[in-house]
Amino acid sequence: MILLVALVCAAPFVSAWTAYYFYKPEGGQSYGTLLQTKPLPDVGTLFADPELKGKWRLVHFEPTACDEACQKSLYVTRQARTMLGRERERLVRIALVQNAADPALKATHPDLTAVAVPSQMSTELRTALDKGVLLIDPLGNQVIVWPKDADIKKLNRDLARLMKASRIG
Repeated sequence: MILLVALVCAAPFVSAWTAYYFYKPEGGQSYGTLLQTKPLPDVGTLFADPELKGKWRLVHFEPTACDEACQKSLYVTRQARTMLGRERERLVRIALVQNAADPALKATHPDLTAVAVPSQMSTELRTALDKGVLLIDPLGNQVIVWPKDADIKKLNRDLARLMKASRIG
């Protein structure tokens, strides 16, 4: 009887030890590439609009005219944002484009905030934006980057998980 009680008490420790050493957890399940969370320079001055303050920012960078690939990328992020449901108001889509007043861009994407590409941009921000579609948190930190030709459902799954876990923005 004493041996049975000792066995029952030791079972959680033995199973925890076994799981720790023999069943290694797999990597993260995110679709995008997680970046080192650090503040990006120029974010505060570049997106100084009071409407953007305290919101998550999904940023596209198109230094040239918005071609077909750019339009597809903007469509993917619009659909992923729409699929967030009530959480979509916490996320703002921003496009750094050559012509911020392009009427075709405004007509196709009315919820998109178009910002002209600044003449002086830090190399750190430029490298982050060149990787793809960048997510910046409300505090101005880089968080995650997705490829420009991202999958809508996978992008939405990442955003939904992040919005659910986040208490800011």
